[in-house]
Amino acid sequence: MSNVVQPNHPERPAATVGEAVGRAFRQPAFVIVVVLLLAAALGLNAAVSYLQLHFKKEPVPLAHPLTVIPDRFGSWVQVSQDKALDKEIQDVLGTDQYIFREYVDEKVVGVGIAEQFKDKSDDDRRKKLSQIRNKYPSAVVNLSVTYYTGMVDTVAHVPDRCVTADGYEPKTYEQPKWAIARDLPASAKKGSDEIQVRYINFEDQAPTTGVASLTRSIAYFFNTNGEYVCSPLDVRKKLANLMERKGYYAKIECMTTLDNSAESARVLGDFLTNALPEIHKCMPDWQKEHTGGAKTQVAAK
Repeated sequence: MSNVVQPNHPERPAATVGEAVGRAFRQPAFVIVVVLLLAAALGLNAAVSYLQLHFKKEPVPLAHPLTVIPDRFGSWVQVSQDKALDKEIQDVLGTDQYIFREYVDEKVVGVGIAEQFKDKSDDDRRKKLSQIRNKYPSAVVNLSVTYYTGMVDTVAHVPDRCVTADGYEPKTYEQPKWAIARDLPASAKKGSDEIQVRYINFEDQAPTTGVASLTRSIAYFFNTNGEYVCSPLDVRKKLANLMERKGYYAKIECMTTLDNSAESARVLGDFLTNALPEIHKCMPDWQKEHTGGAKTQVAAK
């Protein structure tokens, strides 16, 4: 059988990137798409620049660290110690600016209660506080203040989700207006002594056998961009304002373990009336921050 000699056909060289791009630009449809995308990008950049839109917020520093909030508000005295959270917990919390405290009312337990906690270990403090809470449930309030800035994220850490995740279920869910702004500066009061809060009474859904269900009565609200609001959605709306260059919010939350919702509301209202002016002093001067941002924008134009 004779050998068939195959013709020698050299391999065709692969097209270079330049040739591929050249062929693409010879296609009218491709050129139209490129032009439209380029025009859209230039138009968006021009609109953002002209309208001074801000998709990312600049951080706003606190006027004072939260740790300078006093250990006494009227008859309420702090009996806990300020401590840093574990790194893992702090990472979940999403901020390193916070306080978590317990206050006791001397009007109920008597003057000098703070001395009974002085130089005590953490375990001894907890035991003493538990004794007071059992005997005088209206005398103890837990306070937490957490501060966030430079973000436009969803407000994640609210009792509606966190306490429910711990096995508690809301018994009552209200958004009352409490007259707790009495001693705030006029610029923060918006013409009223009332601030709307979220007030939720939770009950433990998995109590220990033979032990009564525990109640947590929690009130919380926010200071965001110079205004007090109670809804996380309101916070989100203010932070999502593209005309604002800066943004912050602080969550103010307090709790009792009283079974009586009305009595708990009274106790928390009294505590917040005394505490809020001191907490407010740590909040940024939003008028100054906002006006400063506006001047910067005008100068840039």
